[in-house]
Amino acid sequence: MPSPPRKPTTFLLQAFDLSAWPIVLFGEGNLVRYLNAAAEKTLGISRDELLEQTAKYHGLGQLPRPLQLVADLCPASNVWLGEVGTREVTLAVAGEDAELATWRAVFVPLADSQDTDEVSLVRNVVVMLGPPDRFPHAGPLQPQEEIHAALQALRHEYRGKYSVSHLVGISTAMIRVRRLVDLASQSRVPVLVIGQPGTGKEKVARTICYSSHHGQVGPVITIQGELMDAEIMQTTIRAFARRCLDDDEANRASLILLNAEKLDLGAQSELLHLLDLIDVDLRILSTAEESLLTLARRGQFREDLAFRLSTLEITLPPLCDRPEDIPYLAQAVLEELNITSDRQLQSISADAIDRLQQQEWPGNIDELNEMLIAAHEVATGFTLNVTDFPVAVSHAPRKVTEAKPAESVDLDAALEAYERQIIERTLKAAKGNKTQAANMLSISRARLHRRIEQWGLE
Repeated sequence: MPSPPRKPTTFLLQAFDLSAWPIVLFGEGNLVRYLNAAAEKTLGISRDELLEQTAKYHGLGQLPRPLQLVADLCPASNVWLGEVGTREVTLAVAGEDAELATWRAVFVPLADSQDTDEVSLVRNVVVMLGPPDRFPHAGPLQPQEEIHAALQALRHEYRGKYSVSHLVGISTAMIRVRRLVDLASQSRVPVLVIGQPGTGKEKVARTICYSSHHGQVGPVITIQGELMDAEIMQTTIRAFARRCLDDDEANRASLILLNAEKLDLGAQSELLHLLDLIDVDLRILSTAEESLLTLARRGQFREDLAFRLSTLEITLPPLCDRPEDIPYLAQAVLEELNITSDRQLQSISADAIDRLQQQEWPGNIDELNEMLIAAHEVATGFTLNVTDFPVAVSHAPRKVTEAKPAESVDLDAALEAYERQIIERTLKAAKGNKTQAANMLSISRARLHRRIEQWGLE
């Protein structure tokens, strides 16, 4: 239970009470000690709900609204060390479905004061909110604050859709992946997620599954390709189909097929047969380390099933090919660890980031996560330093790398090409039945006809 509101007794707090600008006061441990009436009105929440809440420094998490508000306003480490700071914050100020509002937050550290019995001003930070065009900017953000702000912007962009912690990155490859995940979430076409071990294939497949139909998901079954033979496949799929018949959401049923490339030939044949036999509209989301169509061309996978599972392919790049994403991924992991920990780390030193970017990362994101978890457990202060990391990172020899030229990609043209490819494959899977293809794509028949005419797909 939050403690009752503390009445301001100092001249300073009385002045805050009279201010027309929203003001929030954080005390030691990132506890909310005070907010004025303007803050209550602006944030659309009572002070009883915010007082004594502890702010967790993170940008991507989805917390209950009071905790999310104080997290979005949490001061950065440089403010607690005595620097005045400013940054723009985006807040959902009047409920879950409200429009987002952008404010400029000014963070002012307060010196010790002895003139109050109720609210200690030792190591306190005042956060004042105002319109971006009315409040001055104190200067450029610290590097970790820029990344923190980018993570917050990413969360708000996908608010209500899905978690993006495993889709973080500024590389062209990851921007393309996010756009394709969005595209896949808007239809029921089969999707194949391709990537090396540790790249997060299963998370991406589940993200698409649980974000389709605005999160209204029907029955879901997950099977591991390497554990299936023909008999187990038949028993599993038939049992799932019977369960779907008693479910009101059976038309949104999904099969998540992990490691599809490891299905033996008998299991492949049985799955293809069952998909045509069972009376369930089953959407399939598969993962594999290599394109099933490529395997089919080498005679290592049934071609008809490969086409059936690969209407849309999403390829996750290995971590070593996108070092520019590592500062963002590492910060995202660090801030996610803050949510469940009393230890609130806020940044990773430039030297540590440099070492992380020089690793080969054969285990990809999973390996990076393990390194950061280990470092988070032993770190002190606000920042992860090189010495906090396991020996594999802290004592790794430096390597000289040549900067890669920036890749220039027309994302709109690329997505149009993907859309054409998806429609072609869906028409093939539907055996030319345009009504069935439109239903699979979750688009109108008229829109499908326009695309067919536009690209000459008749």
